Amino acid sequence: MSIFSTGGRLTQLFIAVLMTGVVACSGSSSSGGAKLGDSCAQRDAFKIQKLESAYIRCEIVPGTSIHATEANQKAKFVWTETTEAQYLLASASNESIRIDGSSTVYPLTAVAAKYFETTTKSVMGSNGVKVTVGISGTGGGFEKFCKDETDISDASRAIKPAEAESCANAGIEYTEVIIANDGIAVVVNPKNTWAKCLTMDEMKKIWEPDSTVTKWSQVRDGFPDTPIKLFGAGTDSGTFDAFTEFVNGKAGVVRKEAVQTSEDDNVTVRGIQSETGALGYFGLSYAIENSTTVTAIQLDNGSGCIDPTKETVQVYTYPMARPLYIYVKNSSITTKPAVGAFVQFYVDNLKQISADALFVPLTDEQITTLQSELAKVVQLE
Repeated sequence: MSIFSTGGRLTQLFIAVLMTGVVACSGSSSSGGAKLGDSCAQRDAFKIQKLESAYIRCEIVPGTSIHATEANQKAKFVWTETTEAQYLLASASNESIRIDGSSTVYPLTAVAAKYFETTTKSVMGSNGVKVTVGISGTGGGFEKFCKDETDISDASRAIKPAEAESCANAGIEYTEVIIANDGIAVVVNPKNTWAKCLTMDEMKKIWEPDSTVTKWSQVRDGFPDTPIKLFGAGTDSGTFDAFTEFVNGKAGVVRKEAVQTSEDDNVTVRGIQSETGALGYFGLSYAIENSTTVTAIQLDNGSGCIDPTKETVQVYTYPMARPLYIYVKNSSITTKPAVGAFVQFYVDNLKQISADALFVPLTDEQITTLQSELAKVVQLE
């Protein structure tokens, strides 16, 4: 089953999840003195409480951001009216959700996990849900997923036929969810003042398997003789697969000589910082997060130089834009109510989660499609 975008009646999923064990806490008020419009703290984001016949939740004030540097835009939080549906999701209890996979998707899922734990603990106390999120790369995540070691797999590419076959052989059925948009940012050292835009042909010249390029002057006339130092994602990373397919037309086909690789994007950041002629790549969200230490450059696929931005990634005009996924084990949804509740919470609150994790969110149209497709999960038995 595949979920690509959304927009539907989440109450159907609530009913399905509740029937398998989520507690619908519809008892007395637990507001603890908070009331609509009161200020709350960032650490309490997504806490939810019942206030007489209504429900309130600690939410960020629109127009403010936890990443803002301007004083008037810094994050503020208030108790805001929310829905019974979100309260029902928060009543998931006494379960652990296991997630592993892509290092690119990790920051997004980690934020979703933190907020979901907060919301369940605000209703269920010590019986709230525990969500663990690991980083073993997209390929490593699928390996664990198909061995029945995880409930959800983060992925920066679609599952490969061989991986799908491995899951099928193990009796693992799953639902694919496109959870965000992402671009692979090509980054250079801030002292690099010449390579402001590279064509995709130049990228291929540098990264193709038999490339002999060792200096920037070999990439384009007028570039300096500065040595090129290459940094890239490890071969178990979905970012590696996507990058190599974008650049060379086939996943996994890439130059291997004189390239330092790692599953940890921090290694690439440090490498770019240390070498004036360095060139590397990783997910756009990570480039934004590290914009003070590395410089993301433009790419040209024949239609002019395009900046890697939220807008160009959402409409796929940036040459290396892609969707990001989570894969949810169907049996986990049907036997562990908290898994279905977490996925629905993730989708329902995706815009804020994406903003807080510095990810390119789905468009309104994509979210509308995702919600309607998510309702199909109800049919799982």
